[in-house]
Amino acid sequence: MFNKKEFSKINILGIFLLLIIISILSVIIFEKTSKDNNQETITLNLDTKVDEKLSWNFFTTSNSLEVKIGQLYKIDFNVENYSSSKSSGKAIYSIKPELLKKYFVEIDCFCYKKQTLLPSEKSKYSITFYIDPKILSDLKPKDIKDINIYYTFLNT
Repeated sequence: MFNKKEFSKINILGIFLLLIIISILSVIIFEKTSKDNNQETITLNLDTKVDEKLSWNFFTTSNSLEVKIGQLYKIDFNVENYSSSKSSGKAIYSIKPELLKKYFVEIDCFCYKKQTLLPSEKSKYSITFYIDPKILSDLKPKDIKDINIYYTFLNT
C-alpha cells in the first residue's frame, strides 16, 4: 500500500487541490454577486426650477434616467440668462424620499458654488454622482425604485 511519506504527499496534494478549488469557486461567486449588484437599477427623476427673481432658464435634456447602482454618472444641465443684465445664482437641491439622500453620492456639483452669467449668456453645468451600493443591504430602500431630485437656482 502506501508508506507514510507517500501518504503525507497525497494528503498535502489533496489539501492543495482543495484550496485551489475553493479559491476558484470563491472568485466565481464574488464576480456573480458583483455583477448582480451592478445590474440593480433605480429611476432617477430630475426636476429643475428657478427663483422668480432670477431671469434664467434651467433644464436638463433628460428628466428621467435609469441608473445602475454603483456606476458613475455625469449629467449636464443647460442654463441661460435671458435678462439684459449680469446675474448670479446658487443652486440647492433636495432628495425625496429623504431616506435615500445618504445613498446619492455627489462627487462634483455645480451647486457647491455661486454661478454668474452675463446677459444672454448660455452655459452648461454638470453633476457627477453614483448611487452607493450599500443601498442594497438596507431593507427599507429595496422596495423604492425611484429617487426624485429637485434642483432650484436661487438669486444671490
